[in-house]
Amino acid sequence: MKRILILILSFILILALPALALEPGTATVTASALNFRDAPDMSGEVIGLASEGTAVEVLEDLGEWCRVRWNGQEGYMASEYLAQEEPAPAPVQEPAAEPAAGAEAEEAPGTEEPAWPRTGVLTGDSVRFRAGPSLEDDIYGYFDSGARVTVLGLEEDWYQVEYGGRVGYVFAKYIYLPTETKTVSSDGSLADAIIQLAKANLGVPYCYGGASPNGFDCSGLVYYCYSQNGVTLERTATAQYNGGVALSSQAELLPGDLVFFATPGTRSIGHVGIFIGDREFIHASSGSMKIMIDSLDASYWVTNYYGACRVLN
Repeated sequence: MKRILILILSFILILALPALALEPGTATVTASALNFRDAPDMSGEVIGLASEGTAVEVLEDLGEWCRVRWNGQEGYMASEYLAQEEPAPAPVQEPAAEPAAGAEAEEAPGTEEPAWPRTGVLTGDSVRFRAGPSLEDDIYGYFDSGARVTVLGLEEDWYQVEYGGRVGYVFAKYIYLPTETKTVSSDGSLADAIIQLAKANLGVPYCYGGASPNGFDCSGLVYYCYSQNGVTLERTATAQYNGGVALSSQAELLPGDLVFFATPGTRSIGHVGIFIGDREFIHASSGSMKIMIDSLDASYWVTNYYGACRVLN
């Protein structure tokens, strides 16, 4: 009898446990048919129907609902009918293994001895904030693109940072240290200067019609970063595309080129960003409502890619 009572109590405790939050990344539909709505509510309009086994991209767990991207659209699905094999942050933001002893590590930011402390800006989403400078140390939490931290120093490939009264470590590749000047890069390259200025505004709010550090829209960010470096462009995305030299393929892209995306379901330009290299671009995102870095290989941008142009000689 005692054993049965223990089993019943254990079952009740399991039912009382809250469901694990879904992490940004891929999730699978577990219902036979799941409504895809335009709002996180049962009254939201159904804009699609996903069958069991369908893979969707989780952007944010809101509790009972998840904001997801599916078929090139953003919308909402009920969280209880989405599953992940294991909670995993979006694309891994740290190396798979520690550099081998004696191996030549990739050059870390800030190779010159800077004065500490300095303000650092996170350049990736779900970047781990650890208790120590190794992959084995405990994780305090995660940072998203645009978060600002106080950088206290550099230990090999890790920055020691302070955030929210806690001191920890972040892999150096994912922290950008804005330079004191916003118009001249360390090597004098105009493209690098433009990219430095754009990165210095990571996390600044999206603002329709904005073209200043108080808030940017997509073409406003491009206009501002180029004009502050002596290059005057048109103000709208379409005009910026028409004013440059069109590139025939993404293989031709160089840092400082502009990349353009169509409004979903159309062939008209609706968005622009600045290519920064490594298949990444920086832009003012109306979806995330901030300046951030994204990958050209993300499904939404692949689906809606329009073209690219060069505006620098």
